[in-house]
Parts: sequence; structure tokens; C-alpha cells
Amino acid sequence: MRKPPTILDVAETSGVSKSTVSNVIRGAGNVSSTTRDRVLEAVAQLGYRPNALARNLVRQRTSTLGLVVGDLANPFYSELAKLIEACASEAGYTTMICNTDGRAEGERARVESLLEHRVAGILMLQFSGDGAIVGELLAQDVPLVVASCWEERSDCVAVDDVAAARRAVEHLVALGHERIAYVSSALVEPATDRARQLGFRQALGGADTQPVVRLEHPAYLRSDTDLRAAVERVLDGPDPPTAFFCSNDLVAVDLLETLEQAGVAVPAAVSVVGFDDIALAGLARVGLTTVAQPTDELARRGVELLLRRIEGGADLPLDQRRLEARLVVRASTARPPRVAGGTASGASA
Repeated sequence: MRKPPTILDVAETSGVSKSTVSNVIRGAGNVSSTTRDRVLEAVAQLGYRPNALARNLVRQRTSTLGLVVGDLANPFYSELAKLIEACASEAGYTTMICNTDGRAEGERARVESLLEHRVAGILMLQFSGDGAIVGELLAQDVPLVVASCWEERSDCVAVDDVAAARRAVEHLVALGHERIAYVSSALVEPATDRARQLGFRQALGGADTQPVVRLEHPAYLRSDTDLRAAVERVLDGPDPPTAFFCSNDLVAVDLLETLEQAGVAVPAAVSVVGFDDIALAGLARVGLTTVAQPTDELARRGVELLLRRIEGGADLPLDQRRLEARLVVRASTARPPRVAGGTASGASA
């Protein structure tokens, strides 16, 4: 195989010194336009690629950002990761993405791998376990930002999950629903799930109000059959819920499928609301009412915060930002049957 061209080859071909080639590649130094063009022509002719590893050793840091994701199979996180990668690229950084599969041991191993590769900083989208890894990274002065879930100990950017969930459930209450179930999932980071359930309870009359019923997504159960059995048991019981609020859209889509298989019409018999507004939620076949997270802004601000921390170091004050989510009303919510029939008053669409 032909040996890859080196910076010395470029210098010889263009008739300049190695330091001049280096200045042209880095965009530094006082180099005339004629010399710069000659060097760039030699770079293109030889197919020379700068040695990023060597350059990073000189700079004592890499131009790579580490991105830790709980589950790339979740469309919300995969889309957010894609947007973050684009924002990082615009800032001149590459991105190394690690998927933890929601396991604490996997999260620790992936973070260790990122540190071994000397990433300039780490952006986490989701925690596994108790989040102890955050304290460890901060103790080592590793630039860290948490995006899409709230973290008091570090720079972070996220929506107000309590307020967003409360707004979604208030939509159901305004339609006339009084018995509303909360459907949880291990797909949602535990602290985020607790915040969304708090908003759910507040919308029903106060933080101490208990949900009508708490169903668990198949991430906790053994199979979709278990979810169907749980849903049918709840709907066949006394005072069944007329609506379900789900902790994320994947849960809501699974619930829609389960209800359809059980012969329960949505929204004629029950209404369903999700959280995230993944692309699937907007399909006509699904038509899911949901809370839309501002993924573009989450990505942009997350990268901005991380670059700020990389440049400013550990002594900078924390920068923590709450973003506003919005409710997107689609076809999966309507007045409950008794309201639709005119037996209740005061409900608004």
C-alpha cells in the first residue's frame, strides 16, 4: 500500500517550510495568498490529511465532544443526538456518541471510554441509575453539560417537565376528563419521570393527589401481552379512566396499539396524551396529542453551554436554563363519552 503523504511531502511539493504548511492548515501566521494557494494545491494534489491526533497532543486537548445517550432506539434521543452533532460540527468539533442501553454499568464504561479518548467535554442526554457519574466527572473537572433532563449539580438545559405535564393534563381536564391514568416507563430518566408525574398530580388538584392508576410500560413488564392485560384490567374495573397521560411518546404509541388490539376506540372511548412529539406522533395514522420539546434549541444551547465550559473552565458559575414546551393537540384526545353525549357541563375544547 502507498504510504500516506506527510506534512513534509506537502512542504517539498509546494516549496515551503513545514511550519508554513502548518500555518496554512491551521489558518494561522502571516502567509501570503500566493503561498497559501500553492500549499492548498499541494494538499489537494497529494491527498494529504492532517494528523488530528498529533495536533491534539500539541494542543493538550482534542476537538471531540462526547455524547452519552441512554437509548438511541428512542426517536427523541436519536433526533436530538443528530442535531447536537450538527451544532458541534458547525463549531469545529466532531462528536463521539455512546449508547448506554439504560444500564448504569454501561454508562460508566462508555464515559470511561470517552475520557480515555481525551474528549474536550461530555454532553449527557439521559442518566442511568442514580446519576453518581455526574459528581465523579465534576470532581475531575471534566467539562459537563446535561441536556433534556434537569441536573442541579452541573450546567444543564431542559424543559420544565412539571409545567409541561401539568399543561397536558389540564387539556384533558378541560375536555371533561375526571379519571385520568398515568403510564410510566423505564425509557424515561427517573427524575424526569417523577417531575412529569408531579405535574400530572398538580393538574388533578394538587401535588398530593394520587393517580387513578399507575400502569407500567413493557420496559418493566415481561411483554406487550402484560400491558394489554393491565390496560384491560383497569378499563374493566370500577370507575375506569377515560384518559391516559403517558410519560413519553413511545409509551403512548404502544398504548394506542394496545387499545386498538383490545377493541377500545381512541378518542371515542378513551383519550391518550404523550410527551416529546417524535416524528411518529405526527403521522395521520397515529395523530397523537403530545407535549413538544424544542429539540433544535435543546441541541444548540447544550453545545453552547459545553463550549462555554470548555473555554472557561471549572471556575465559571453554573448556567442552567429552562425551556418552554408546547402542547400539540391532535386526534387522540376528545371529550369523554358522557360529555360528548351532553350529560356534563362546563367542559371546553
